[in-house]
Formats: sequence, C-alpha cells, structure tokens
Amino acid sequence: MSAVTYTTKTFASAPKAAVAPKKGFFARLMEAIVAARMEQAERELARYVQLNGRDPIA
Repeated sequence: MSAVTYTTKTFASAPKAAVAPKKGFFARLMEAIVAARMEQAERELARYVQLNGRDPIA
C-alpha cells in the first residue's frame, strides 16, 4: 500500500466569483428615473381604481 501527498499548488484552484462591473453614472441615473416613473404610474393607477372602483385595463 502506498500514500501520495499533493501540495496545494498541484490542485486546480476554485474559480473566483465574477464581480460585475460597477454601473456608470448615467446607467444609475436612468435606472432611478425608470423606477421613479414606474412608482408614479402605480400611484396614479391605484388612485384611479380607488376613485372609479374598477381597473381600466381589465
């Protein structure tokens, strides 16, 4: 019977987690604008449904 010892240099290292590149200023700005407009549309739709009692889309 024999035993073999390996050093850690011989093993393949686990791949490091990929880090997504940071978003640029304008990408973050556009994302914030889209989110704000979506929230505004949801508020307006909720107010319409509250006042009229029905969903205009359905």
